[in-house]
Amino acid sequence: MTLGFSTLGLSYVEMTRVDAKIFIANPETDFSKIRIENETLKAKMVAFLFDNDLIDHIGTKAYDPLALFVNYYKQFGPLYQLIDLNNDKVPELIFNGYPGEEREKEQLQIFTTIKGELVSVYNEIGHLLAYKVQPNTKEFLLYHHQYPCCENASHNLNRLRLVNNKMKLLKRYFLGRDTEMLGDFFPKTSTFTGDFYQTKSKISLHWSPEIIENGAWPRRTDKNIIAYYADSTAYSVLAKKGKWRFVIMHGIPVIEENRVINPANFSETWIYGWIK
Repeated sequence: MTLGFSTLGLSYVEMTRVDAKIFIANPETDFSKIRIENETLKAKMVAFLFDNDLIDHIGTKAYDPLALFVNYYKQFGPLYQLIDLNNDKVPELIFNGYPGEEREKEQLQIFTTIKGELVSVYNEIGHLLAYKVQPNTKEFLLYHHQYPCCENASHNLNRLRLVNNKMKLLKRYFLGRDTEMLGDFFPKTSTFTGDFYQTKSKISLHWSPEIIENGAWPRRTDKNIIAYYADSTAYSVLAKKGKWRFVIMHGIPVIEENRVINPANFSETWIYGWIK
């Protein structure tokens, strides 16, 4: 795993890289297979953003009104790529990388063309983890790993789909940090069978395959419990370790006091974790 620190020492990010195959069935990670190689078009599109002050990376007019595009593009050009996400023969422009010199938080920005001009449709911190091809429409679905910062441990895995010039999100969630939290968070491999199960009683979802009662996450919680789920909650099993199963819960966590997450925020977001 990778850990990044700000040169200012003010904040840091945690666990910026995870294995896509743990969370996604048959993910594709080689973006060169879907990238459109047209340097002239890419430079023209980036120049439009630069000239119209639509990006705020170091080296742009947001930092220096006298900034030159040639200098900016020399540094940041390789971080842009063209991908036709919605299969309409007009490629989207995607930026993913560090927007500043401190190399702390990566930024994922996606621009599409509306009435002949580039418009931002997505702008979040994180890493472009993988993609899949929609078999019927041949669209490209992107998977964005939004990793935690500072004292947090929340990871959002967002599936992105461009529909009618807007980005539609399907959110998944898991917990993990390189430091301070106890436990092995993920299995080495996952198997996606498509089978569904139901809980037979109220259960606790843990972030690691063990029961920790003390010091699981200092200053936050003693136990390694993410949330509780009610009887008859649907879930899928992705891996097993002894009596523990790595699952994705397809239901809503029990709405009750919780020191790890706010269950009320997960009515439409499935959570990965371990149950026994």
